[in-house]
Amino acid sequence: MVKMENQTENLDYEIERFQASLIPFGYLDIKAAVETAIEGGHDGEWLAEEINRWIENTGMTMENVDPNFVAYDSLLQEARSDIEELTEIDILNDTENQVDVYGNYMCTTLDYSEEAKEELEKILKDIEEDDKTLAIKWLESELG
Repeated sequence: MVKMENQTENLDYEIERFQASLIPFGYLDIKAAVETAIEGGHDGEWLAEEINRWIENTGMTMENVDPNFVAYDSLLQEARSDIEELTEIDILNDTENQVDVYGNYMCTTLDYSEEAKEELEKILKDIEEDDKTLAIKWLESELG
C-alpha cells in the first residue's frame, strides 16, 4: 500500500510540474484573474483567449504576462467601447484625466486620480442603468 501512495504522490507532483511548465502563473494570480473575468461578465476561457491575444499583439512570452493586468485591461477596453457607443465619449481620449490599469499580479487594480474618478462618474451617470453592460458595471464597482 505504501508503494501505491508514493506512486500517487509522485503522479500528483509530476502533474503540478507539468502544469507549472505550461502555465507560469501562481494559483492565486490565476484565481484573481478569473474572478475579475467573471465579475466583468466573462469566464476563464475568455480570459485565456485575451491572454493569447495579448501575447500575439505585444510579442511577449507567456512567462512575462501578468494575467490580472490582461483581465483588467481587457475589461477596461470593453467598458470604454460600451461607454463610447452609449455616450459618444471616449473615456481615454475625450477626458482630461484617465483611468489606467496598475498591474501587479493578484494585486492589480485601477489607477486614477480623484479628478479622473469624478470625471468618469459624471459620464457614467448619463447612462441609464438598464443600458449599462456588465463591463460598465464592473468598472463602476472598481471605482468604489
